[in-house]
Amino acid sequence: MHKLDDPKLLAQCERIQKMIAQVAQDPKHQNDYYARIHHHWKVSPPAKLSEIEAFEADAGVTLPEEYVYYLTQVGRGGVCPGTIFDDFDPTWGKKEDRLKFASESLCEIMGEDEWEELFGEGDFPEDGIMYLCAMDITYLAYLIISGPLAGHVVYLDYDHDTPPMWPKGCPDFLTWCEAFYSELLAGHDISPTWKFMWMQPGYTADIIAAFYEETNIGYKKEILQSFSKFQSLPKQADGFLRGIKDPEFIETVEGILAYFKQK
Repeated sequence: MHKLDDPKLLAQCERIQKMIAQVAQDPKHQNDYYARIHHHWKVSPPAKLSEIEAFEADAGVTLPEEYVYYLTQVGRGGVCPGTIFDDFDPTWGKKEDRLKFASESLCEIMGEDEWEELFGEGDFPEDGIMYLCAMDITYLAYLIISGPLAGHVVYLDYDHDTPPMWPKGCPDFLTWCEAFYSELLAGHDISPTWKFMWMQPGYTADIIAAFYEETNIGYKKEILQSFSKFQSLPKQADGFLRGIKDPEFIETVEGILAYFKQK
């Protein structure tokens, strides 16, 4: 039973609502590709809790709390970090009989090499996940409903060419949504949407902290490349990058510095 009385989640939903309104009124975002083609920065009316509970009863699952808050406090569909959220329909539960089963390959976040060794390419079981929206030409965003990572958003390539991608700094659905609008309002270059998919959200200090906390080399390189979202390289970031001497990251660092030198 969802109580919907968590002050932290209610405040997060309110922030997201305000940010959507701000982005919608910003002239420079009126012609953003997915906005112009799909959602036009519009949010559908919220869903009723009774509708969500009917869905859960039919599907035999409990939806992640953050997702339920979004549906009931922000909107049942419309604007999103990708193409568009389809309006939530309680009758979907009658067709989603695989939601209750966890996908073995989505039970922990792994690096590319580890995932490919265990599961190989072209094997994306769809148990326990709900489609959210398209993110790029071949990537789709899903919400994990069942298993240890329930509540996480994951990007899957429908061509089955690459392992799952995980939104950085976004452990749940609400944080993923909030990060998207925060990045837009900060003026960061996350368009087209595939840039948002792999970039670390936040400012210089957030990116540096994420780099030191991460252990996977490939992931750390992507975190470094997130500096390219800035309109100009911050002084703190410049000093941090020039201080990196590890041979594994030199090429990435040189590429970022060259990028800003050419701007």
